[in-house]
This record gives sequence, C-alpha cells and structure tokens, in this order.
Amino acid sequence: MTDHLLSAENLSKAFSVSAGPFSPRRELRAVSNVTFGIAPGETLGLAGESGCGKSTVGKLLMGLIPPDAGTIRFNGRAMADMARDERQSFHKDVQMIFQDPFSSLNPRMRVGDIVGEALDIHGLAPRGGRRARTLELLDMVGLQAGHADRYPHEFSGGQRQRIGIARAIAVSPRVIVADEPVSALDLSIQAQIINLLQQLKRDLGLSYLFIAHDLSVVRHLSDRVAVMYLGKIVEIGTRDAVFSRFQHPYTEALLSAVPRVKAGLSHKRIILAGDPPSPLNPPQACPFHPRCPYAEAICRTDVPPLEEKGTGHFAACHLSKKLFGIPTPFS
Repeated sequence: MTDHLLSAENLSKAFSVSAGPFSPRRELRAVSNVTFGIAPGETLGLAGESGCGKSTVGKLLMGLIPPDAGTIRFNGRAMADMARDERQSFHKDVQMIFQDPFSSLNPRMRVGDIVGEALDIHGLAPRGGRRARTLELLDMVGLQAGHADRYPHEFSGGQRQRIGIARAIAVSPRVIVADEPVSALDLSIQAQIINLLQQLKRDLGLSYLFIAHDLSVVRHLSDRVAVMYLGKIVEIGTRDAVFSRFQHPYTEALLSAVPRVKAGLSHKRIILAGDPPSPLNPPQACPFHPRCPYAEAICRTDVPPLEEKGTGHFAACHLSKKLFGIPTPFS
C-alpha cells in the first residue's frame, strides 16, 4: 500500500453494549479486518446497508475513535507511531464532512467563526486576513459574504452542508472523509452538493472516502468502490468492475435494487431472505450465507477470504467463479 495516501490495514473495532442497566454487556463487532487504500486524487466509495460499519470506518480513519486492532497509515506513516506534531499535521491533512449538517455545527457560533476557527487552530489565518480568507472559502462553496455573520439555524439543510464543506477545506486538506454527506438532503439539493464536491476535487486535488448507502450516488462519484456487509468488506474494485462485473451475491442484490430510469430495461430484482444478522451474534463462516440465494455447504463452514478475482478486483465469496465467471484477465 505504499502508493496510497491514506490506508487501513486489518482494521477492527468492537463496542461493549448492554440492552439495559441490569443486562449483561455484550460485544458488538462493528468493523472486522477491513483493509483498503486511497490513492492521491482518488475517490473510494464505501457502500452498504445501514449498520454495516461504514461510519465507524470513517471515524477510525479520522482518529475520532481508536481501533482495537489494525493500522491506519498516512503517506506510509502509521498513525500510532506519529509524534504530536505529526498527528497535528495529520488532522490538518485529513478532514471530515458529517452526515447531519445541523448537529455538526455549533449553534452558538456565527458561520464566519465556524469556518475561521479551523484556520486559528492550525495557525493558517493570515495576519489581518482571517475575515478575507473566510469569505473566500464561503464563496468557493456557493455562499455569500453576508452569510458569515449569521447562525446555522438561519440556513437550509443544503446551505448548512456547504458550511460544513467550507470548514473542511479551510485548512487545505489532502483527504476528506465524507460520511453520508447528502443522505439528509432533498434530491435536488443532493445533486448540487455532489457537483460541488466534484468541483472541489478537481480544483484542490482532493482525495475522498465517500461513505453512502445510495449506490447511484456512489457510482456517480467514485473511482473505486468497496462494499461492506456486517463489518467486513466483501467486494472492492474499480467502479466499472464492481457495477458491471460484480463477484459477490450481496453486491448483485444491492445493484438489483437500484432504480432504472430508461424505458425498456428489465432486470431481475433480488429479494434477500430475512433481515441483516445482528453484529452481536454474527453468523459463522460466510457472514452473508443466511441470506444468500446461492449458499452451499462450504459457505456455512468456511470463512471466504477476500481474494483477487481479477486485476485489482477482490471479493470474499467461495462461489464467485461458479456464479459470475472471471471478471477480467490478470495482467
């Protein structure tokens, strides 16, 4: 992973939870042995159902919560080995856009101070030029100078998300972790925010980890796609490989649920049996086998490794070749 700007290696995280004050505590394994990397200028889409561990991965990468196991590297340097000044530099270079554009903003601060605070923390505010730089950032995300003196509650959801984006880019980061940044917005506003993120990527040379459950958005934005199920990555590859030559039944089921807008296109809708298993009591062997329409005996006894099925295309399925064939020839 030496060519990756930000990477995770065998990342795992569990939480101790209880159903009530007198109930015994149990282990909820949110993330299990997750490995991926993000190259400079690349967008990696992280997709999956709610509760699969996507947001936990984002918080781990940001250092907001510590991993139980595994390594997070930035520019090849392990986060755990970073000195204090290196860690401060890391938190400047890796920023986050949160899902809820209201609760992630301090309601008692004016917008100009919300955006300018990041400049102060990292010592990036030019002498006497903090206000000018703040207004420049607001303009970059489509807001006006007069908005700097208002409070977050005075804005719409889409405008509040623009404020969050301005705060994230204020310190000139290299990577942005975007955790469901458009899921709380109306469809028309979603398109505007997505276009803004793409424009900023081009203008600022950003890399993204784009976390979402909407595969149509993931396909539009991502260069590569990773699909998570029950805390594990079950498939990862280029956007075209995952969407057109998928190698895992879960990916196939997710894609079958994406609405088609062109007339005359028919596709088989795959209805998965039952609900997703609880991470408090995950299935043995393949985590997807209780819901998989193709499951065989080996799926119930052996854990499928995440292995290369084609060039740069990995999937964790015993039956990939039998079900889907070889996606691409090896180089």
